[in-house]
Amino acid sequence: MSAATAPAPRPRPEDRVPFWTKSAYGAAGMTTFFGTTLVKWLSAAIFVDALGISPAHIGWIFLVFRLWDAVLDPLMGWISDNTRSRWGRRRPYVLVGGLLTGLVFPLLWLGQPEWSQAAKVGYLIGTGLLFYAVFTVWVMPYQSMLPEMSPDTNERTSISAYFSFFSKLATIFGGWVWRLTQLEIFHNPVTGQPDSLHGMRIIGLALGLLIMMLAVLPAFLVKERNAVLVARQPKEPFWPAFRRTFQNPGFRVLAVFTLLFGFGINLVQGQMFYLRTYYALRGDTVFSAELSGYESTAAMALGIVTIPLFQWLCRRIGKRETLMCSAGVILLATWLSWVTYTPEHPWLALVTGVMLSPGYTGIWLVIPSMLADVVDSEELRRGDRREGGFNSIFSWINKASVSLAYGVAGLIVTWCGFEVARRADQSPETFHNMRLCFALVPTLFLVPAVLLLLRYPLTQSRMVAIRAELESRRGRT
Repeated sequence: MSAATAPAPRPRPEDRVPFWTKSAYGAAGMTTFFGTTLVKWLSAAIFVDALGISPAHIGWIFLVFRLWDAVLDPLMGWISDNTRSRWGRRRPYVLVGGLLTGLVFPLLWLGQPEWSQAAKVGYLIGTGLLFYAVFTVWVMPYQSMLPEMSPDTNERTSISAYFSFFSKLATIFGGWVWRLTQLEIFHNPVTGQPDSLHGMRIIGLALGLLIMMLAVLPAFLVKERNAVLVARQPKEPFWPAFRRTFQNPGFRVLAVFTLLFGFGINLVQGQMFYLRTYYALRGDTVFSAELSGYESTAAMALGIVTIPLFQWLCRRIGKRETLMCSAGVILLATWLSWVTYTPEHPWLALVTGVMLSPGYTGIWLVIPSMLADVVDSEELRRGDRREGGFNSIFSWINKASVSLAYGVAGLIVTWCGFEVARRADQSPETFHNMRLCFALVPTLFLVPAVLLLLRYPLTQSRMVAIRAELESRRGRT
C-alpha cells in the first residue's frame, strides 16, 4: 500500500470535537435540506401540479435564484471572513440568519392558483429572492464553521458524518411532505379532493418554526478554534480574495468535479417526478406521493447505515478514492433505471431512488471534509484562513450547476415531447426518450468528473505533512 493511500492516524485527543457540539452542528444542517433540496423536490408537486406554473418556467425560476446566489454567496463569505467581533466571525450571522430563514420560509407557498401565469411566476421569484438572501446570511457562515472545529482531517470527516446523519433524517421527513399535504384534513371542503397547496402552507409554517429552532444551535455551541490567528489576520478586499480562491489547485479540482457532477445528475433528476408519476404509476398522484415517502424512508435509512462505511473508506483508502466510489454507485443506479421504471411493476421505481442514496451519502460526506483540507492548504500557501471565501464560492458553484441543470431539464422534458395537460396520456416515444435521457445523460458528465479526481493533490499523506508544517509555523510542536 502506497503512502498516499495508507490508513490515516487517529485524531489526537485535543483535536476531537465533543459529541454535543457535533450534534448541534449536524442538527442545524437540516436547515440546509429544507432550504434547498426540499424546495427543489416540491417544485413539481406544488409549484407545477398544484399551483399551475409550467415546468419550463420552474427551471428558469431556479436559475434566477442561483444567479442571485452568484452575487450573495461570495459576498457573504467575504463579509464573514472579514468580520471581527467578540462573538467570532460566524456566530452572529448564524443566529440572525437562522431566525430570518425560518420566518421567510412559509412565504414561498402562498401563491394562488387563480392568479395569472405572470403573477404566479413573479410572486415565486420575489419571495424566493428574499428567502435565499436571508438563507445565505445563515448558510455561508454555517458551512464555514466546519474547517474551524478541528485541525484533524479525519475528525472533520466525522463532523461531516454527523451533518450527513441529520440531513438523512430531514430527507426521510422531506420524502413524506408531499404525501402529508394530501391528508384528508387538507382536502378541499367543496370538491373533497386533495389540496396539496393548502397542506403545504400549513406544513410550511411548522417547518419555519423548526428551522428557527435548529439553525441557531451552532451560534451557541460552536466556537472558532483559530481566534488568535484570525485576530492578527489583515482584512482583504473582495476582488483579490475572490480571484485567488481559484488559484488553489485542490479547490479547482473539487469545483470542476462538483460542476460536472451536479449538472450531469440534475439534468435528468427533474424528470424523476414525471417518469414515476405519469409513466410507471400511470398518473396516480396519491400512489406516487406515497411511493415517494417509502422511497425516501428506505433510501435515507440505507444512507444512514452506509455513513460508517464511507468514514471507514476515507480512513482506509483516502477521501479522493471514496469520492470516486460514490460517483460509481450513482452511475450504476442511473443505468438500472432503464429496467426499474416500468408500468408493469410500479414498485420497482423504488430501486433507483434507494440505490442513489449511498452514492449521494458518500459524496456529501466527503466533499465538505475535503474542502476543509483545501482551506488548510491555502493557509500553508498564503498564511491566512479564508473558510468563508472557499465555502461560499464552492456552494454557489454547486447550486449554479443544479439550477442550470434544472433550467435545461425543463427544456429536455419539452424536447422529449412531454405535455403537462396530457399527464399520463403521453406518446410511447415521449416516455422512451425521457427514460433514455435519464439512464444515459449522467454518464456523459460523471465519467469525466471521476477522471478529473485523479488530479486532486491533497492525499492523506499530504494532509499529514501540511498539518505538521502548519503546527510548526504556529509554534505548536
